[in-house]
Amino acid sequence: MKRIYISCDMEGITGICSDRHREIGDVFYEWGRKMMTRELNTVIDIFLKKGVEDIVVNDSHHYMMNLRIDELSSNVSLISGTHKTDSMMEGITSEFDGAVFIGYHGKSGLSNAVLSHTYSDSIIKVTLNGICTGETTLNAAFAGSKNVPVLLVSGDDKVAEEVTELKTGTRSVVTKIGITRSAGMMFHPEKIAKDYKESIEKVFKSNIKPFKIDPPYILDVTLKETQMVDIALRIPGTKRVDDSTLRFVSDDYITTYRAFIAIQTIASANYLK
Repeated sequence: MKRIYISCDMEGITGICSDRHREIGDVFYEWGRKMMTRELNTVIDIFLKKGVEDIVVNDSHHYMMNLRIDELSSNVSLISGTHKTDSMMEGITSEFDGAVFIGYHGKSGLSNAVLSHTYSDSIIKVTLNGICTGETTLNAAFAGSKNVPVLLVSGDDKVAEEVTELKTGTRSVVTKIGITRSAGMMFHPEKIAKDYKESIEKVFKSNIKPFKIDPPYILDVTLKETQMVDIALRIPGTKRVDDSTLRFVSDDYITTYRAFIAIQTIASANYLK
């Protein structure tokens, strides 16, 4: 195993429990960014010691400018910046031996998952082929479309449950236990470092499969406001299912995923005025 792709979010990092930790400009943000970098570097260091030679990290949180290249290992390339065609999965190709999701969180609608959401707070629910999904599943399917297995996912206990449902052998590291959407029991970084080491050791001894879903891909997205649906229907191929839900269907997963990104981007920018 020589090349690893890492998608790094923030809400699932230990210690993070508030919008104040995750929003640029807040007095608490710099500490949240520091914790994000620390946890990511822990994972990078373990993979490098296991013989991985090339790691590409995609900053996948909010404006996607939270990580700083000079604070990462020289073996790492960093994808940074807001407008990426493939968002949290920008840069992944079939040339990677595996993918890792760091700092992930529970899907929208969960009351006991810390900072739960699916890509944006404008989304109430996402289903893919009838299965209620979060970012972990949507992004694992993207990696699977490139025939890349998701080796490891970290985040709260609800993320670990979503990982189990993939049924691919993907390993989990639990960084916190959700109490409410804005509170959780956080585990110390030193404990989490040990858990990462143990889990990555198991990764190298396991046969982890890419996550694949059979086409056609039927994507249903329920949005916070009906007006968001009105506007998102401008995306070719979408149709309204009910007042707050629209559907997109395709035989190609990348097309489906990009339609989802377009829907959530338009919805996020168009609250009722």
